[in-house]
Amino acid sequence: MRTGGWVRAMTRTAEAEKLAAQFRMLKARADVSFETLAKRAGISSSTLHRYCSGVKTPSDPAAIRAFAKACGATTEEFHELHRLWVLADAARSTAGDIAPEAVPDADLEPESEPSTPAPSFTARLGRFVRRPLVIATAAAVVTATATAVVFLSMGEGEDPEPGATVLAQVRVYNVEGDCKTRPERVPACSMGLARDPHRKYDADNVVSHRVWHADVLHTDCVLYGGDRVEDETGVGTTRWFRVRLNTVPGGIAWLPAVRTHDNPPLPTCA
Repeated sequence: MRTGGWVRAMTRTAEAEKLAAQFRMLKARADVSFETLAKRAGISSSTLHRYCSGVKTPSDPAAIRAFAKACGATTEEFHELHRLWVLADAARSTAGDIAPEAVPDADLEPESEPSTPAPSFTARLGRFVRRPLVIATAAAVVTATATAVVFLSMGEGEDPEPGATVLAQVRVYNVEGDCKTRPERVPACSMGLARDPHRKYDADNVVSHRVWHADVLHTDCVLYGGDRVEDETGVGTTRWFRVRLNTVPGGIAWLPAVRTHDNPPLPTCA
């Protein structure tokens, strides 16, 4: 249901317009109504309309995957949609999420309750992303800021230190080769965590602790404007999540946002 007669307009950027155009192209080719698309994606029709019109940019990459899947997008089309989303999200962070003016939402469809995806959707979605990333598997993230708040939860499991402020979790995602499906934690599939997100993300800027696909990190803030990390499709980001590790000096490390599909709402790191 609507929350009011007006919605505030997001600051329009060229990146946001390109993303909206890609949304519209996929929907038009799928030849489905917003109501049908909403049922397939598990996202309200009003929200989908805002995505396609450029009024709203998704805050969660899960919405990108759900939209692409609902439209029957190919793997290449999904990667292009995700690339455009990363650029639009970064531009939004720079320009500011909200413009001072308001725009009427009379042209938007009535918002319906979010639909629940079919139980098999998650399983199918897991097979949807296969193209490997080209970020050095030997690199990763960390800066020695005293107010660290991300804690690594490995297979053996460690608990955050007493008094630690844990606000959100992000799961490591590594699409390199068969690293997502291998049951054993082989060194070739491990990734490092960087000491400083502003320095070049390479083997000289990593802590000793390694992480693997599906490891969970606890994070309290996100940094914008760090070293830019790209995957092989050209998707790049300068965003980094601050994490805590009890096994490294200072207890702080940094994970580049391109190494996870999660995007929890977090304050900006000071």
